[in-house]
Amino acid sequence: MTDGKLPTMQAVADTAGVSLATVSNVLNQPSRVAPGTREKVRAAIESLGYIRNAAARDLKRSRSDGIGLIVPDILNRLFVDISRGAQITAGQKGLSLLMANAVYAFQSFEPLVVTDQQDQFLDYFAEERTSGILYAAMSDPTDGINRIRGHVRPIVVINYDQPGDWCSVLMDNRQAGRIAGEHLAGIGVRRVFYVSPPDAAQPITDRRRGIEEAAATLGLELTQVTTEGFRAEHGRAAMADLLAGRRDGERFAFVGITDDLALGALHVLREHGGLRIPEDVALIGLDGTHDGAESDWVSLTSITLPGYRMGEEAIRLVLDEAQPGHRHERVVLPVGMRVGASTVRPDAG
Repeated sequence: MTDGKLPTMQAVADTAGVSLATVSNVLNQPSRVAPGTREKVRAAIESLGYIRNAAARDLKRSRSDGIGLIVPDILNRLFVDISRGAQITAGQKGLSLLMANAVYAFQSFEPLVVTDQQDQFLDYFAEERTSGILYAAMSDPTDGINRIRGHVRPIVVINYDQPGDWCSVLMDNRQAGRIAGEHLAGIGVRRVFYVSPPDAAQPITDRRRGIEEAAATLGLELTQVTTEGFRAEHGRAAMADLLAGRRDGERFAFVGITDDLALGALHVLREHGGLRIPEDVALIGLDGTHDGAESDWVSLTSITLPGYRMGEEAIRLVLDEAQPGHRHERVVLPVGMRVGASTVRPDAG
């Protein structure tokens, strides 16, 4: 390019000595073009610095090759893993993933006040005529999806269980609470404090119900502690209160709905200095964000979430949604557990 104008497809064709149709085939269906001709066209593209005009192509087709993904907050490890799984899987299918961070945040729990841009990005992806939308909703997505149905048909809802005219990819949040309770019962803990903010979102409610089910089945003495948030500082405050009211010689467990809550509690125990972990106090986090790394004192037992697989499944489903005869699926993936020294000593057994 020497005159300040962007190189065109016609310029590529002229430089390579081929037709416009041949250049188009090299860009879109290269298997139709002989290897030698492909190399000439690609050399012309590189020498001219040509980049295809995707907007013009999408205008002709009334859609793009992009899949839109709306996540509540990229500070949350779960949604980072979902995004990564979706992006890599989309790339393997020759598609691009366009991610929007809705910056969903709880401003208060009672009364419930949240801020987010989920509806704004839902409208944006509809206006851009993306090939499909993956929607990690934090509340009932029905109204928003119905609003854009005339623009985008293939839609997959992630991490929110609501029947509707779409596929969904979920994880078993109740299982997260249940296996935490089962693990604690298995190491002989009977007194359990479950630490969480109020039930302001479906996963919070489901994890609470899971540990309640485990406690009822296994005979655990379960006490629920309500915090003002998910962060380490809230875990610190909760543990300080629990230690102040601890019965002499009592062994108990602290189960935080997030790893940050459990890590905050762990730091208080370090400062206390008079209690052994896990012989006196055991700790579990339920969201896997600690990633198995050692803390500055002891490793944390945590529930692991299938975020990457959720992203993979979401791409599979959104592509299947576009096929004739598609039948909606509700996919529920299991969670796991990573055992650390906060519940089981490395030398145990």
